[in-house]
Amino acid sequence: MSRDQDRSHYKGQRPWYEIWFAVALDESRKRALWIRQTLFVPRQGEGRTTVWGAWFDADRTPPTRAGKRYARIDEAVFGGGETLIRGKNAWMSETAAEGAVDNLSWKLAWRGGRAIHNHDVPSWLPAPTHAHPIVYDAEGEAEVLVDGEPRTLKGHVSAMHLWGKRRLPTLQWFWTPWLGDASLEMQAVSFQDTFSLGFSTLRLDGPDKERSYHGRPATAAHPNCLVTSTVAGARKLVHARAWAEPSQMVGYAYRDTDGRDVMVAQSDIASAYYEVYTRTAPGAPWRITDKRRSSGGTAVEIHQHARLPYVDYIQWDETSSNRGTPPFVRPARATDEVDWPELREIVALGLTYGDHVRETGQKIDTKQPPVAFGKHVRTFAPGDDGVHVPDSAEILAALEEVEPGLAAALGERIARPPAVMDYEGELALVALGAIDAAALAHGTPQPFGIAAANDLTARMIQVLGEGLDGPAQLALWSRAKSFPRFLPLAPSVWAPPDGLRAMPELTIETRVNGDVRQRASTKLLVYDLLSIVGAAATQLGRPLERGDVILTGTPAGVGLRMSPLRRRVAAMVKDRFRKAELLVATYATSSALLRPGDVIEVDAGAAGRVRTRLIV
Repeated sequence: MSRDQDRSHYKGQRPWYEIWFAVALDESRKRALWIRQTLFVPRQGEGRTTVWGAWFDADRTPPTRAGKRYARIDEAVFGGGETLIRGKNAWMSETAAEGAVDNLSWKLAWRGGRAIHNHDVPSWLPAPTHAHPIVYDAEGEAEVLVDGEPRTLKGHVSAMHLWGKRRLPTLQWFWTPWLGDASLEMQAVSFQDTFSLGFSTLRLDGPDKERSYHGRPATAAHPNCLVTSTVAGARKLVHARAWAEPSQMVGYAYRDTDGRDVMVAQSDIASAYYEVYTRTAPGAPWRITDKRRSSGGTAVEIHQHARLPYVDYIQWDETSSNRGTPPFVRPARATDEVDWPELREIVALGLTYGDHVRETGQKIDTKQPPVAFGKHVRTFAPGDDGVHVPDSAEILAALEEVEPGLAAALGERIARPPAVMDYEGELALVALGAIDAAALAHGTPQPFGIAAANDLTARMIQVLGEGLDGPAQLALWSRAKSFPRFLPLAPSVWAPPDGLRAMPELTIETRVNGDVRQRASTKLLVYDLLSIVGAAATQLGRPLERGDVILTGTPAGVGLRMSPLRRRVAAMVKDRFRKAELLVATYATSSALLRPGDVIEVDAGAAGRVRTRLIV
């Protein structure tokens, strides 16, 4: 029966389409091969058979190579011996495939594999499209030629056969075999242009029942090439996601039988993250019980009518892409932008915006200087790059560094403490020369520049400082914000020619996966420039010099937010480890706090823009 399902179902029907595809992921998690052979017969007009191929290499620039070739439909041969389809320069069977497109050719073979689960569309449904897995998570090897240069691949292969009268307009899929001893796959399809009517499944296939999972998730595809998947139950909560940068995606325009194009984007050097929370009963606090991550080695695919921004698609009647499309086009550098000076020290300020003070439920005395503490220089990260999310071991090591014995004490309560990442969009005040505070007090402009900044924070560490005395609390606050690259910044500094005598009026906007989370004007600052400079100088123990950076605080809208009632309840909790447990419980169900794969953008107008992807 399996072989009958894998063979062609085409008997001259119109309309009709059919697809055989295979994905091969190299054990390095940096290389991958994606191949596909298709049959297409529209309602009207000529049909065609097409061979598609893509090569992914994370260590190359550009990291993708893709092409296709098509021929008349009568040039395809179906079901000859062991072969499922044979076309121009390509064939595929249930155990191997061979072919070529453009300057890419391949010989791929696989064997074995895990148990097959046909979970695309229920077999009893009279759907316009159907699917059957050929092989799932098999061992595979390939010889590939890229521009005449030989490449080898050894790793895992999955392959599938799809057919029907009409393509599903919406599909999200990811697969990674590299989550410890388990393979993770998520697939979601819809007969609509959205998921108003859809079918989905999430599977973790481990070595036994105890280390496996199967659920029906709610899913979403985000414009930044991120697919999220969540299964929420009374006692178990599962989050799974996969993502890639647009430059790591290959895009194809697939013509549907109704004449519309379905835009298909895929990367096979994507990354994945999986976490599980459980609780003893409904209403009890959530506890994290499993957490896995894979840097690279993941296939992710997004099908929809709308294009993903910055993905370069091969059009239906084209055979190759333009390649090299820049993922983010910045405007030309303005005349009042300068390079970053050599960094000296970083000072962070807290509770400086009135709306954020109200958001936290606190009160401050503006006659007193703002809270100030140091942020390590290893956080300095100008430009649009990824930021690694610390794993549990890194969180515990950081706690032990600040307070010996703290990691062991936390580990007794939370076995796998998550970082609980949060964003803080703000302005970085950059000293471009020696700063004379006395002159500033008399209205003399000082050589300051400003840049958009994202003051990233691991809230798990920060919350353990709540309720401690000043220095002990600030030590944990500082460490929470001082992991490598935890200060993404605009690539250059806006430097008004005459310097600054007051904070300029600028608007800060922070977006997470395209959604606006913060938007505020510097008019909401409750401290003036002189107070900000004074607080930083006191923290440094000296006047500001060229290369010193002050983070001037964040407005309302951070991810860790609570209602007034929850704030009052939280204030009653004195045990800091209990606070940490409550934070985990909040994080389990939060859609505001950050997880790996999320993209944060901070835009500050003249002070620039910075985009950051959280990675594993």
